[in-house]
Amino acid sequence: MIVRNRARRFEIQMALRYRVEGKSEWRKGTTKNISCTGVLFRGEEFAEPHTPLEMSLVLPHQIPGLRSAEVVCSGIVVRSERPSGAESFPALATTISHYRFIRP
Repeated sequence: MIVRNRARRFEIQMALRYRVEGKSEWRKGTTKNISCTGVLFRGEEFAEPHTPLEMSLVLPHQIPGLRSAEVVCSGIVVRSERPSGAESFPALATTISHYRFIRP
C-alpha cells in the first residue's frame, strides 16, 4: 500500500492572474486554497486537465517598511470543474512546478 502525504493547504482567498502558457492574455481568478505544491482557484476561463498555466499572485507585505512581492509560477492543471449551481466561474486545481519572486 502506497501512502502519499498531501502538502498542508492554507485556506487563503486572494486575487491572482493566470494564462495558458504561451498566450499573452491574462485572466483573473481568486484562490480558494494554496499549498507549497499547488493552488485551487476559481477563474474567468475554463482549462482542461494537463493544460500548462502561468500564474501571478501578489503577496501582501507583513513587515512594516518592506514592499509586497509578486510571485510568478508555472504549473499544470490537474483537475478542473465547470461552473455549476450558484458558482459562475470554473474551479482549477494546479500544480506549482516553478516559481520566482519579483520585487517592485
